[in-house]
Amino acid sequence: MKLNRRGFLGAGAVTAASLYAPMVIGQARPKVVVIGGGAGGATAARYIAKDSKGEIDVTLIEPARRYYTCFFSNLYLGGFKDIEDIGHTYGAMAAGGVNVVHDWAVDVDRDAKTVSLAGGGSLPYDKLILSPGIDF
Repeated sequence: MKLNRRGFLGAGAVTAASLYAPMVIGQARPKVVVIGGGAGGATAARYIAKDSKGEIDVTLIEPARRYYTCFFSNLYLGGFKDIEDIGHTYGAMAAGGVNVVHDWAVDVDRDAKTVSLAGGGSLPYDKLILSPGIDF
């Protein structure tokens, strides 16, 4: 099956709706943890937070504080842009309701539904999205 943008966003809407169901019966906000802040992970985190209008607690785990997009790297290689022009921070995501954690995810306990961090912390989740880059 080929996944396109419309299918991805539709799947995100279904996920958001399924996460909303426990809230109807009075439970705490559902938690989504996204591991990997590249193009895929950042997009998933952003749209889940945006489309749920704050009803879903979204956390993005990404060790790098700056993401360099490969989508415009040809402009850098061609001398049309500087390296700083193709780099982005995660500030806009945080402003959009995503909790950004700059740390390494080192373990996932599927039974306990937790993600362990290199810094010693641990994050609980209801749903987990893995979107690792080449460093994972």
